Amino acid sequence: MTNTLNIKPIWYILKQHYKTFSYVSIGVAFLSFGFTFLLPKQYKSTSIIFPGRQFSVSKLVIEANAGNQEDYLMFGDADDCEKVLQLLNSDDLKFRLAKRFNLWTRWNIKDTSFALHYLKLEWNEMVSIKRTEFNSIKIEVYDRAPQSAADIANAIVSYCDSIRKDMNSKITSQVVRIVKEEYDLTLNRMKTLEDSLNTLRQRGVLHYKEQVKAYSKSYAKALEKGDESAARRLSAQLDTLKKYGSAYQNTKDNLDKYSAKYPDIKMKYDEALANNRTLIPIEFVAQTAYPNPYKARPVRILWVLCCVISANVLLLTILLFKRQHASNSTV
Repeated sequence: MTNTLNIKPIWYILKQHYKTFSYVSIGVAFLSFGFTFLLPKQYKSTSIIFPGRQFSVSKLVIEANAGNQEDYLMFGDADDCEKVLQLLNSDDLKFRLAKRFNLWTRWNIKDTSFALHYLKLEWNEMVSIKRTEFNSIKIEVYDRAPQSAADIANAIVSYCDSIRKDMNSKITSQVVRIVKEEYDLTLNRMKTLEDSLNTLRQRGVLHYKEQVKAYSKSYAKALEKGDESAARRLSAQLDTLKKYGSAYQNTKDNLDKYSAKYPDIKMKYDEALANNRTLIPIEFVAQTAYPNPYKARPVRILWVLCCVISANVLLLTILLFKRQHASNSTV
């Protein structure tokens, strides 16, 4: 058995009380239309952005990897769009804007323990941030002043980058500190080894292996010729090499090792500095918000129509209830 709606009573009431419905409609229309003039006007400004590809500056600009870098002029994909949306909807962004534009006073938010909660509720009413079918993000802001609506919409876009920079700086600053310590340690170690080599050079050890080879050859020739003076002089030089040669070679090997390490450390240090100091925007602004002098709210026709329909539905419900009650009483 199926329940069907019997519209005969409704049609009967509408036909019988059509004058009443007409008077109610006209009265409510005038009252609601007049009431709309008491409501504050709200103006809307719109900004549209496209997400950009997200990457580190060092990988794009500094690292020598020609042909394999990301194209920083490409629009981001769906994942990049979702990341930007998360930043735009973050509480941190709401609080920064509330502080900058004094939204607590502008939106009549009382200074209570629930102020942050009411700020979020009012934000949902006055700000709309949605992803479009074109993988862009539309930001709509309502305010009682056209210029303020545009300023808030543009500030939302600009604060998106600043929030991301603050997030990154917590990591990049630590990376800079760690890499700088290693960079300074490498430079200090190289300087110490250079000083040690200079000290050994002053003692006559210029190039251990080459000098040993040359002095040994000359010493053998001096002995062969019977040149005792040259042999004693060369023997003394060989003794010096024997005494300091091992230290020279170890120092030279360590210096070569640190010299080979230095370019990598220097490149990592430059990359860390670039990532810490520079931030490429993560969005492309397709439409900047401008003041719109035409009010967006309230829509008087829509407001009046809703009030008239609601009043007539309420009146119809009351009349149906009275008719049903009267029919039950006669039974």
